[in-house]
Amino acid sequence: MSLRILSWNINGLRSLKTGMKEFLTSLEADIICLQETKVTRDMLEESQAIVEGYSSYFSFSRKRNGYSGVATFCSQRATPFAAQEGLSGLFQGELRGGSGEQASLPGTWTEEELKDLDSEGRAVVTQHLIKDENGKERAVAIINVYCPRVDPEKPERRRFKLHFYELLRQRAAAVSGMDSHVIIVGDINTSHKRIDHCDPEKSEAFESRLERRYLDNFLKSLCFDGHEKDSQDEAKSAPSCEGKENSGGALDSLGVSELEQEDEEFQLLSSSTNFQVIDTFRYFHPFKEEAFTCWNVSTNSRSTNYGTRIDYIFCDEGFLPQVKDSLILQDVMGSDHCPIAVVVAGMFVPSYQLPPCCTKFFPEFRGQQQKLSSYFQPISASEKQNNLSIHKPLMPLKVTTENMQNTSKRKNIVGKGKTTDKKQCTEKQRSISSFFSLKTSSLTNSSEDFIDDEKSNCESQISENSGSDYTSGDTNHTCDSGSQSSESSQGSLCSTPSQSDKEDTTGSNRKSNHTKNQGWGFLMKGPKPAPVCSGHKEPCVLQTVKKKGPNINRQFYACARGVGKEGDPNARCNFFKWVSR
Repeated sequence: MSLRILSWNINGLRSLKTGMKEFLTSLEADIICLQETKVTRDMLEESQAIVEGYSSYFSFSRKRNGYSGVATFCSQRATPFAAQEGLSGLFQGELRGGSGEQASLPGTWTEEELKDLDSEGRAVVTQHLIKDENGKERAVAIINVYCPRVDPEKPERRRFKLHFYELLRQRAAAVSGMDSHVIIVGDINTSHKRIDHCDPEKSEAFESRLERRYLDNFLKSLCFDGHEKDSQDEAKSAPSCEGKENSGGALDSLGVSELEQEDEEFQLLSSSTNFQVIDTFRYFHPFKEEAFTCWNVSTNSRSTNYGTRIDYIFCDEGFLPQVKDSLILQDVMGSDHCPIAVVVAGMFVPSYQLPPCCTKFFPEFRGQQQKLSSYFQPISASEKQNNLSIHKPLMPLKVTTENMQNTSKRKNIVGKGKTTDKKQCTEKQRSISSFFSLKTSSLTNSSEDFIDDEKSNCESQISENSGSDYTSGDTNHTCDSGSQSSESSQGSLCSTPSQSDKEDTTGSNRKSNHTKNQGWGFLMKGPKPAPVCSGHKEPCVLQTVKKKGPNINRQFYACARGVGKEGDPNARCNFFKWVSR
């Protein structure tokens, strides 16, 4: 008896190549938490939000379209009894015992700060009941988050990111304080330890980055022997864990006096709560290397597994005995991230009533006509009732016998006209390739010699690549389809050639296709063949510069293999060549 909770940054909900029902079913999980959905509420389609067998809960960006966003899909056997959008307590929904309200946060926040942190649609909280193997019911809150990243060109985003970390920690502490376990899943956007990064040596001062120092204090430290230890205790007894990675808290490793000299860093790293969580994957797989969850798609880094682990599933210490395993599903494709999951002992106790913030209750998905004013001010209960009574269903139009007779007459006339037109069109229709070919009767030896002499290498390549398409399209026409061969395009009727005429027909078709391909090659000359890289003697790939600067949008050739560690023979070589302008 076990259940499964899955998290995946899908890099765009609209990029899915299958229907939502098929997609969710393929993941084989009770609760599916998606990040970076990149849809705002006005962009969300009913087929994406209302899925048979699931209830969904969305958070949308209120700043930009096609940006950020998270969604949690719960199967029917895992229906939550409470849900809320965001971490601030200012948006729709409520949590158990008021633990989702602004007043329950341990720290002091202004309403403007909370609105700003929650305005990018980065969190959804759902609360569930889980019955363990002993029959005991436990309340569990699943916090689905997509944490901000720090743009190198926008250093102010680091402050935003750390404030979001603190709000996440405080909300988790508030929920835990109401006798509920906490599971945090999603894209944390920081690789915590060196083992979680493909090349930590390239990152300057890896351990001193503020995001990692905050996670040092947020995550409960492990001695990597399967038993957790407090960060302060581990710092004192570090020699006993010789040869194992020490992950002491930020305050202990730096010293309070040093942090006081840097007031801004001290404020960013300090917290209003001592609530801590455990990295479930490192609890079960403390020494597993190259366990990455995100790769750079533009450099084909996934083929060489040159990535980072920035997707996590955390849980509080009290819930850890219920977790049976933590997984990284690197074989699942479809995004620049891969899914992660935890297996939990027990079973969900589904709620018989959906939370009010479920997308099923959105007015746009309930068939209710919306007034323009409803998007700018709340509607009272009496106004809602009036709207329902005003908008009555339209009555069907009355159909008289005279109208039916006139309609049938028009159908007969139109039907006859269509048959005649179709026959005429069939006799006169010509394929587009016939405009680029000479008539078979006019082909002479001199024209054939001219074609052979003047065909360039590039046109020969086009003939090899596309000639088969045109051949199959012109020699396999039948009378049933209404298309003709090159002879019928001159006005002759379709007929089945006799056995004695097959060789002549095949020869003329070859000449005709040869000429047609020559015409297409004259109009559309194919690209030059890609150069071969010096390291592997393999064809290169064409890439475009996206970084702002003098070479933006300029194209170049590079090795087709993925980027990897320096010295890896299977990784991309240093071949580089600009495309001539």
